[in-house]
Amino acid sequence: MKRITIKEIAKRAGVSIGTVDRVLHNRGEVAAKTKELVLKIANEGNYTTNVYARSLKLNKIYRIAVRLPKDNEYWSTLNHAINKTAERYASLGIHPEFFTFDRHSEVSLLRQTQQMLDSEPDGVILAPLVEDEISRLTRTLDNRDIPYVYVDSNLETSKPLAFIGQDSFQAGYLAAKLLNLGFPNGHKAYIARFFDFDSLNKTIEERIKGFRDYYKDNGHDTRLIHDIDLSHGVHEFLIRINEDMNTGPVHIFIPNSRAHQLVKDLNGFEGHRRTVGFDLINENKSCLVRNTIDFIIDQNPSKQGELALQAFYDKLIANTEVRINQLMALEIFTKENLQGN
Repeated sequence: MKRITIKEIAKRAGVSIGTVDRVLHNRGEVAAKTKELVLKIANEGNYTTNVYARSLKLNKIYRIAVRLPKDNEYWSTLNHAINKTAERYASLGIHPEFFTFDRHSEVSLLRQTQQMLDSEPDGVILAPLVEDEISRLTRTLDNRDIPYVYVDSNLETSKPLAFIGQDSFQAGYLAAKLLNLGFPNGHKAYIARFFDFDSLNKTIEERIKGFRDYYKDNGHDTRLIHDIDLSHGVHEFLIRINEDMNTGPVHIFIPNSRAHQLVKDLNGFEGHRRTVGFDLINENKSCLVRNTIDFIIDQNPSKQGELALQAFYDKLIANTEVRINQLMALEIFTKENLQGN
C-alpha cells in the first residue's frame, strides 16, 4: 500500500500542511479534535514512519501514575500541567492517573502509595520529599521494572528515568547571595521555617545547606545565620526583629513557598527588611507587587509537569533517549519583572 503524504493528509483533514506537521512532530498547540482526525488519516494512509500512527496501530494504553502532594498552589500547578500535557498525548495512549496525598498525613501518603502500586502503572511521576520513604518506594519500582521521573528535587542514590527540577543547593546559595548584595562582610539573616510542615523535606534541607555554604565560601561568620521556627506563630520572631531594627534591615530567607504567610504577619515592618522566598504563586506575586517580598526564586512547576510527561513519551512512544538531568533555571522575580507571569 502506498504511503500517504503530508500534503494528502492535510487535504483530507481540511487543514494546512503546517498543522499536519505540528501534529505529526508534536510542535505547538493543535485542537484535540483536529489532532485526532489527522492521526486517524495518517494511520489509515499507512504513514508508518510516524510514531503516532504506530502507537494507534498497536492500540496500547500507557498508564502513568502521578504521586504528588495536593496542599498548595505550587503542587496543584504541577499536577494541572501534567494533566494538560496529557491532552497532547491522549490519542497515543498515554494517560495519567493521579494519586494525590496530604503531606500532613502519613496515612494519606501510605494509602495513596499502595493504591498506586496496586494499579500496576507503566511509569510514575513523583517528588522525593522524604528520603527514607522514597528510597523504599523506588526500590519497589526498580524491582518491578517500572520507570519513574522525579520532579521538584532529586535523590542521587536512586536511578530515575529523569530528574526535572532545580538544583536545590544552588537555589539556597543564590538566596544567600541576594540577601547579601551590598554587604561584603555578610549580614545577619534569619532562616524562617515551619518545622511542623517541612522538617523532613529533602528540598528544604538542600536549600538551607546551600544558604549556609554561601557564608562559608565567602568568609562570612556563619553565626550570623539564625534558625526561626514559625510553626506556632511569629510572636517570638517579632520580639527579636524589633531589637535588630537598630542595626539595619532584617534579612529573612523562607526556603519554601510560604513567604507570603510570614510577611503578612510582619505587617508594619515594610522597608526594614529584605526577604527572599520561593515559588511564584499568586499570594507571593501580590507580596512582590506590594514590596513586602523582595525576591522570589521560581521553579516553573508548569514546565516541570510538561517535561515529566514528555519524558515518558520519549521512552514509551518515540523510543528515544531521555536526558536524565533536566535542570530548571533559577528564575529570580521582583516587582519589576512580573509582567506576563
